[in-house]
Amino acid sequence: MTPKNRPSGPKIQRKKILIVDDDPSIREILATQMGRLNYDTITAADGREALAQFKAEKPDLIIMDVMMPVLDGLAACKAIRALEKDCRTPVLFLTAREAQQDKLISALSGGDDFVSKPISLQELHERVDAALAKKK
Repeated sequence: MTPKNRPSGPKIQRKKILIVDDDPSIREILATQMGRLNYDTITAADGREALAQFKAEKPDLIIMDVMMPVLDGLAACKAIRALEKDCRTPVLFLTAREAQQDKLISALSGGDDFVSKPISLQELHERVDAALAKKK
């Protein structure tokens, strides 16, 4: 049997990540990097768009900036948590601020983890993998 004719096994579903940041270059970099790691990505420029994408796309994980116009990441996370019923989508916050109080506020708004900017792509990859492994 040639590879072309060989029956294929079950298709593995790629995990979907929603990337939310008001900076288009950060969205593009993160989407490219997550794509290279075999994740499907969707993007949003602010918390309001993130809510719409969350409802429409049902992502497996959200990477979200804290400080954004229209609706910030903390408020968007609270709104997402209010929509969830059966499962909890992991939310990794991105922020330029590193104060311990910011980490606490992020956690209290429903965030699962916190990554400081500038972003180490290796650290982000490890945290994404860890968050998705916990979700199983």
